Amino acid sequence: MASILVTDGMAAEGLELLTQAGHQVDNRKISAEELLKVIGQYDGLVVRSATQVTEAVIKAAGPRLKVIGRAGVGVDNIDVPAATASGAIVMNAPLGNIISAAEHTIGMVFAVARMIPQAHAKLTKCEWDKKSFTGIELEGKTLGIVGLGRIGKHVAQVLQAAGMSVIAYDPFLSPEVAKDLRIEAVSIEDCLKRADVLTLHTPLTEQTRNLINTERLGLMKKTARIVNVARGGIVNEADLATALKAGVIAGAALDVFEQEPLGKDSPLYGLPNCIITPHLGASTEEAQVKVSVDIANQFNAFFASGKIINAVNVQLRVDPAIDHYLSAAERLGATLVQTLEEPLKGLEVIAQGHLAKFDTKPLATAALKGALAKISTQTVNFVTVGHIAKERGITLTSSAQQGVGGTDELVVKAITASGERILSGTIVAGQLRVLRYNEYPVDLPIGGHLLIMEYPDRPGMVGKYGSILGENKINIARMEVSRIDGRGDALVILTLDDPIPATVLEMIKATVKPNKAYRISL
Repeated sequence: MASILVTDGMAAEGLELLTQAGHQVDNRKISAEELLKVIGQYDGLVVRSATQVTEAVIKAAGPRLKVIGRAGVGVDNIDVPAATASGAIVMNAPLGNIISAAEHTIGMVFAVARMIPQAHAKLTKCEWDKKSFTGIELEGKTLGIVGLGRIGKHVAQVLQAAGMSVIAYDPFLSPEVAKDLRIEAVSIEDCLKRADVLTLHTPLTEQTRNLINTERLGLMKKTARIVNVARGGIVNEADLATALKAGVIAGAALDVFEQEPLGKDSPLYGLPNCIITPHLGASTEEAQVKVSVDIANQFNAFFASGKIINAVNVQLRVDPAIDHYLSAAERLGATLVQTLEEPLKGLEVIAQGHLAKFDTKPLATAALKGALAKISTQTVNFVTVGHIAKERGITLTSSAQQGVGGTDELVVKAITASGERILSGTIVAGQLRVLRYNEYPVDLPIGGHLLIMEYPDRPGMVGKYGSILGENKINIARMEVSRIDGRGDALVILTLDDPIPATVLEMIKATVKPNKAYRISL
């Protein structure tokens, strides 16, 4: 159970999902000063756009704060670098408001084409003025889109139905995809020059900040209109206001601004050819429910199993077909590192069988995370794992071996100064089973607490360590004994209901005299 603070409100459906999962949820408005005082009491924080999650907030939170969730897309109000440095995962909910944002964009396109808000405002003052509001038809015009993600694609689809031809600039748009969408892929300069209406659908980054400025506005037609329902800061507002006043372009419609709320001294106020709305792109009943449900499900998955969904500061894209192997890889890494007598120098993860068809780098990262969590005092998660490994000089490699039998098998190899140690496993009926420890073949589900021993195989050995465990009220849940050949050394792996105290392990060592013995906790 986690303690979660929700500061900007959340749909009831999302709050219910969190409480049903057993989490303690504190849903309340909170000042910036109070947030600094109380944030250290929470494991998770859910915000929308109002709360500013600054570096000071993240430092005040300390290591207890594991995840920050944005119930929406943009994370401009979260200091992502500071969160990453502290080991906190930052998640967003990018899919919930796609339709709402696209529809608001489309509404703004029609509004700016026909000056609907301006005409309405004048008529509410009992002024019947038709001559001032001659608009344009969209039929036959060219729509230019900058950023062809899900929102951009939906806008294109709807406005194609309205009779517009669509051109788009997106550095990741392939000619094949563009052709399938009936969209012409062009450079940003061509997009600006040819568009009758330009819509923006990019995140705010250092590359897109002030993307639309005086120089680029000068490339556009004097009859062109520009619409931004994406992020404030993409359009330089001072440059846009100057261009609108000078007739460089015909009109603009903005829903987002560099500073929100929009300051009273903004040059955008009072412009007759500029429509402004107070960041309403995601303000629909449906979107509020969707993003709340999405972020709640993501929090529940994270706190239940460590699964990370839609994290903006974790480069971990796992194919859904193998995401159930993430926790298995982590357990294999955690188990194996506890059998090492020397410092870990490197970790190699090899995917075999059908697993080899997928990108297994995320599984390698999960195995490393499991290993480092057992040997490091630092906070180890998918945000910090790479940095900690680099500090310690631990290398990570992954590879695939296709066509090795029909069984999926994940092999984790720990490398030390004097050699390597291997542990491999597979998932059967949702449960991790170990298939090999070094050269020993085994078949045993593992979890909880383990005792692994290698000893000269002699009659009566099982009874000796079984008796010691029984006398100390430590129950054996499962047991696997393996030999390579003859009466040489034997390997035993015991799954136990309780951890083995150091004193009990020493008693077993004195009686059994194993070559190697490790007590392992998962």
